[in-house]
Amino acid sequence: MHAASVPPLFAEPRESDEHERHFAVTREARAKSPGRAIGYILGGIVAIALVVVLIAQLAWWRREAVMVYWPDSQPLFARVCAKLGCQLSPPRDIDGLQVEASDLRQVDGPHRLELRVPLRNRYGVALAYPAIELTLFDDKNNVAIRRILWPQDYVPPGTAIAAGLPAHATQTMIVRLDSGNAIATNFRVQIFYP
Repeated sequence: MHAASVPPLFAEPRESDEHERHFAVTREARAKSPGRAIGYILGGIVAIALVVVLIAQLAWWRREAVMVYWPDSQPLFARVCAKLGCQLSPPRDIDGLQVEASDLRQVDGPHRLELRVPLRNRYGVALAYPAIELTLFDDKNNVAIRRILWPQDYVPPGTAIAAGLPAHATQTMIVRLDSGNAIATNFRVQIFYP
């Protein structure tokens, strides 16, 4: 019996196979379609519009900071707020307010006190009135009384609290209070926004 010849699994390529594998590939140039250019232009316009909307939203969200650092923007925010039907309040920026030399004195006896707090707005835009924390200390420097004064407690009568402390203005706040049985020998005044 004759053994059949089995072709090897990995045969060497023949010369005729080499010529059949390599052939020239050519691509046709794609014709530029006018629809693609219009798509790029429309996409660019939409992207620019979205960036403008994002900047407007950020400016509205941070409007108090924008009004503080760019006071000329306040009328623009007021117009927008009037159209949206909202109330625009003065910015609450504690860094723009300064408490100048305060005075606490007795009037009508040792338990009747008058506090004078000059409050100055250093910015070029009206700022919201802050709350004032008054702390009275006894002769051993222990806290005798701590009291929070809200704007309605200390602004002069007839003052429009909603309008805020005018730009570059100083107002002296005068508050009369009763210390009860405590006798104050020292005091501290701090301002804050709740």
